[in-house]
Amino acid sequence: MKVLIIIPNDALGGAEQYLKMVASYFKEATVDIYFITVYETKLWDDIKNNTNQHFCSTGNKFLGVLKFLSLSQKQKKEYDYVFTSHIYINALVGILLKLKILKTKKFIARESTSIFLRYKGLKLFLYKLAYKIGYKKIDLLICQTELMKNQLIQHFKSIEKKTKIVTIPNPLNFEYLLNERAKEGVNLPFEYIVSAGRFIPEKGFDLLINAFYHVKISYPNLKLILLGDGELKPDLVAQIKSLSLDNDIILPGHVNNVLSYFKSAKLCVVSSRIEGFPNVLLQMMSQNNNVASTTCAGGIDKIEGIYLSKPNDAESLKIAIEKALSTSNSTSNRSKFDNYLRDRDIDKFIKKIIAIT
Repeated sequence: MKVLIIIPNDALGGAEQYLKMVASYFKEATVDIYFITVYETKLWDDIKNNTNQHFCSTGNKFLGVLKFLSLSQKQKKEYDYVFTSHIYINALVGILLKLKILKTKKFIARESTSIFLRYKGLKLFLYKLAYKIGYKKIDLLICQTELMKNQLIQHFKSIEKKTKIVTIPNPLNFEYLLNERAKEGVNLPFEYIVSAGRFIPEKGFDLLINAFYHVKISYPNLKLILLGDGELKPDLVAQIKSLSLDNDIILPGHVNNVLSYFKSAKLCVVSSRIEGFPNVLLQMMSQNNNVASTTCAGGIDKIEGIYLSKPNDAESLKIAIEKALSTSNSTSNRSKFDNYLRDRDIDKFIKKIIAIT
């Protein structure tokens, strides 16, 4: 079996984590992975021996696409499956299939976010254009939630006539997460709550910082750790300084193992304004019994044991955090979380796809 996976870059956001799990699943297949641009993160080195990894460009996306076309033409392979998970890459592959530059038996694409809730103006127009010209050749389009699927159909009605659309929740490697839970977490000399993600507006870290400022009144010794990096870091640093929280909020940057931080935290928090579905929430649930989240994506309000907050509401987030911190015993959440996570295992996910296609 031959499998092709095309990814914008070698970082490990939610969509990239999904594609890495897909690549890891097909251990007996020939798996070609093309990274359009490269950050040299080395985050894919652990599956290097089982995949053929091609790094197309160190910075320029356009040059990366050209190099991908050149490399793929030299190989002239016909694939059994092509997997993608970013709207522009989905559209690019659709165009290449239409032009017969790429060949595959099945093209499996996944939506990475709800663009009609997230974007406006020119950016939204360009995404709509990508749908229109590139999605006709998709054999199966996976949406993470029913909300995402309904939004897509509502705003782009003709897509349902061209493409088979299904809702399959985000997968995870349950066995790997169990193994990680058995290891020791980070050993820090203070109690802390933790969140993780790119420092972009959608993640709502500014809201979390404001909420934490008020939580500190009742929990003066508590720290907040924000794992990640991104364009808003200077703004977040300035906000932290303005609230005199320099000694209480820690920004370690990118860390290779967020799970060890999740495991040792007093509470894990997802503060996002909007998400397709936050994979980080599943990771938190796998390691910690105490988790709070905004209802930033469809389906979060159905998860038993999560302390819920309204999105884009620092006061609501503060209340959820304080409620979670005041809980004396959250051990009953372990079986609830594990049952929920087990149903999302990557093995079940791929088997559903194969059965549908």
